[in-house]
Amino acid sequence: MLRLTRAPNIAIAALWADALQQAGIAASVQRYFLSGIAGELPPDQCLPEVWLTHDEEEPRARELLHALQNMPQR
Repeated sequence: MLRLTRAPNIAIAALWADALQQAGIAASVQRYFLSGIAGELPPDQCLPEVWLTHDEEEPRARELLHALQNMPQR
């Protein structure tokens, strides 16, 4: 498994993981429920993360994630 990225919130993490899965890339969200203890732990340690199941899918996953993060404005 390989950590692809941290997301700013759980909604974005879920959207990114779902988009990767729709593209055929096995991905999951880790640290799903840690936002509830932010303050007890440093906030940056509580951000949700998107992980890949297969490391060899990283280049394709990064391309897709970059495209999702840089969509043109309407």
